[in-house]
Amino acid sequence: MGKRLLTLISVVGILVVAGVARAEEQAGLFPLGRSWAGDRELPRPFGIGLNFYHQEQDYHLTSLTVNLPNVGLAEAAGVGVENTTNEVDVKADLWLLPFLNVFAIVGDVDGETTVDPGPPLSELEVDYEGLVYGGGLTLAAGGKLFFGSVTMVLTGTELDTSSSSVEAWVLMPRFGVHVGRMAFWVGAMYQEAEERHSGHISLPFFGNVNYDVELEEKEPWNYLVGLSAGISKHWNLELEGGFGDREHVVVSVGYRF
Repeated sequence: MGKRLLTLISVVGILVVAGVARAEEQAGLFPLGRSWAGDRELPRPFGIGLNFYHQEQDYHLTSLTVNLPNVGLAEAAGVGVENTTNEVDVKADLWLLPFLNVFAIVGDVDGETTVDPGPPLSELEVDYEGLVYGGGLTLAAGGKLFFGSVTMVLTGTELDTSSSSVEAWVLMPRFGVHVGRMAFWVGAMYQEAEERHSGHISLPFFGNVNYDVELEEKEPWNYLVGLSAGISKHWNLELEGGFGDREHVVVSVGYRF
């Protein structure tokens, strides 16, 4: 019930932001406090975009419990785990203040997590798909040439199985430079992910047994580089790649008005 409510809030949030920004476009209300920016050129206040996100990283196994018949509970720790995540979402954002952008996202997530605890347990592969939702904010400052920003994002999921859940909190500091209608940046991503799955696994001699596994990212930080290009005064394209213990690729197409 709680997840469905958060999903509904995310969808309604996108619609409200879109409606408010559209209604106020002619009046030029946003961003509030426009005069604080002086003579700096500000981006159009409202944006809506389509984002494609791919991520690969190692997980740390925090808990693995397997209920073996006539044996009881077997636990494994310190096992390497691999995760691949693909996400497509729609993002609506609003520059509420010259230095503050707020946004909401909703989309589809498709993931695969592989756990190999070793004998006597066989490899456990969990595939999941479902709805991803969330929101966040960006604090930004800069001049005609250089800029800096910090983005914070909180996401949850409504997956196709009630026995799985994935939640993440992300922090991304960036520092970059404007070159004409393009921008280039470097930065880092801090991610706190919590993933949990439970279900059944087939084991030799034991048949189907119950399992419960809890996971978190092995290394919370990775580095990133990115660029954006203004295709026109309304359309914008962004590309970003992450490297280190976590690899990610982001492709975003946005429209601002």
